[in-house]
Amino acid sequence: MKNTCFLAVVAFFVVWTAEIQAQTLIEATKVIRLYKHVGVGNHVPIVKCLDLESHGRLLALGGDDHTVRLWSVPAQKFVAELSKHDDWVRGLTFSPDATQLATVAQDGQIRLWNAQDGRLLRTMNEPVRGTQQVLFQPDGSRLAVCGFDRNVRIYDSATSRLVATLPAHDTNNEAIAYSADGSLLAAGGRTGVVRIWRTSDHKHVIDIEGDGRRVHAVAFSPDGDSLAMGGEGPFIMLWNLQDGKLIRIFTERPGKTFSLTFCGNAMLASGESDNMVRLWNPVTGKQMATLSGHTGTVSTMVFEPKAQTLITGSFDASVRFWTLPLTEQPSLLLPNAE
Repeated sequence: MKNTCFLAVVAFFVVWTAEIQAQTLIEATKVIRLYKHVGVGNHVPIVKCLDLESHGRLLALGGDDHTVRLWSVPAQKFVAELSKHDDWVRGLTFSPDATQLATVAQDGQIRLWNAQDGRLLRTMNEPVRGTQQVLFQPDGSRLAVCGFDRNVRIYDSATSRLVATLPAHDTNNEAIAYSADGSLLAAGGRTGVVRIWRTSDHKHVIDIEGDGRRVHAVAFSPDGDSLAMGGEGPFIMLWNLQDGKLIRIFTERPGKTFSLTFCGNAMLASGESDNMVRLWNPVTGKQMATLSGHTGTVSTMVFEPKAQTLITGSFDASVRFWTLPLTEQPSLLLPNAE
């Protein structure tokens, strides 16, 4: 009987230890800290949005000081500071060929820049204030823009001509995503419902019903079969795009979700309001690891598949680089970027 009890206790601790190891807390120590780059006495901006161009060499970031900054990954330094917007920079996106950068601000202004030399190419104005997000379609032909009104607007990226106006489920949309093949566009916000359109003819395909609470982030799986969504609710949810049915609810976590990205089909990363980055197994819904180090909400992230690099930005005015190997335990990739 004693041996049985002893073995039961040992088994419990083995399982408990395995669970702890599978959710290892990993501290990041190599970061871009913006207070070192904005000058003494100047406002240190939060990082609201970032994107990495397709070659992995140039990182763009924007925030509440109305400025867009370009960081050279190989040189480990800022190489350009683009002319200021008139308001908080809420979203930005590189074109797939890495030649252009589109940025949007709270005042409804959209700017297109030459990504190589930082030259302003043209400025467009949305009909309403409160622009939240901008995203290039994967083939580079279109720009999708959403914000505080009910509509998602589609622009021709070459001419800036308005191509289509898509009615979202409700007003105040802050999360948009294209599927990897560019065939679908998703947008969600205040109501917790994510609406999906077909990009070939801009027809409404399906509404994904969430839990009724605001959606802050959406992400298509790389294979295009499912959609992850997160926001004010206590769960991240994964949905089947064929029938709109819930596939999986991810383990409850203490914060709200503000950013999501798939790191290949085998891993989903989330940025949370408790300052943590969490890595999830999309098949089991279990948490794989916690990346610790940010001291503010993790508002934005991007994954670079060639180097298996996850880049995260935060309200703490920092950007952090992580490598995500095939094992469950990630570690830092890039050299110190102080």
